[in-house]
Amino acid sequence: QLSVDQTSVEPVSSPKEQEWAGPEALCPGWLEDEAPDGEVPEDSGDPDCATHAYELLQSALRQEGLPHTLDHSAEPRTGFGPLDMTVCILGSPTAFLPVLLEGGTRCPGAMVLCLSPTWASRVPSETSPGAWSLLLSRGVSFEAGGHSTLETFVPPRRANYVTGTFATGSPESGWVGELARDLDCPTGGSVPLTHRLEDPLITRWVLAARAGLPVPPTLAFILGPGGDLPADPVAPGVRLVRLEDPQGQESLVQEE
Repeated sequence: QLSVDQTSVEPVSSPKEQEWAGPEALCPGWLEDEAPDGEVPEDSGDPDCATHAYELLQSALRQEGLPHTLDHSAEPRTGFGPLDMTVCILGSPTAFLPVLLEGGTRCPGAMVLCLSPTWASRVPSETSPGAWSLLLSRGVSFEAGGHSTLETFVPPRRANYVTGTFATGSPESGWVGELARDLDCPTGGSVPLTHRLEDPLITRWVLAARAGLPVPPTLAFILGPGGDLPADPVAPGVRLVRLEDPQGQESLVQEE
């Protein structure tokens, strides 16, 4: 699995290399504000960083020795219905690259990567009152052999399964979490769930108290109510000590 850090060391591609599917296809006019030194300024008219994410995808594909993404966005794909399989990956192009490549091999064309909130929309669900359907107007689809294509969908393509980069602190987590909220299809996570899973204390309490699984002996000191923990959490192997104020409670900490 590739990381953003790994892809960031790639040299900047030459204009000739960018001809295959220039980011102009993603965000028209992105080169108009190009800085004199060749770097795209921070306020480049691309607030959701689709261009940057697209370039990260191309860098990751090059590192894997795979062909670059073909730009077929000028020729909209049609004919997709509600029964057609569409597995939508929201956010980072590198975090789920192995999943996209494997999915493209097993179900060619079904894996669609959404790099921007402007590529998708939420509409009230026709089958589940109170829920929403996620429709994709644009995406990068994956085929066998690591081939990928930038496509537009007319009418928009309905997602049957959604997952993405929900990790707290990731630049995409805000819009990814919003697009994936209260959908009428299965999802591979959510921002609140990721927040809970990333908290080792909550994770250990759930495993010990709810699932009856052994966890390492744990002594935890917390300030305040403890967030998602119950008022008096009881779990084998887990001891929780609440501190009103970290100042002047050294003796209590030492005693525990």
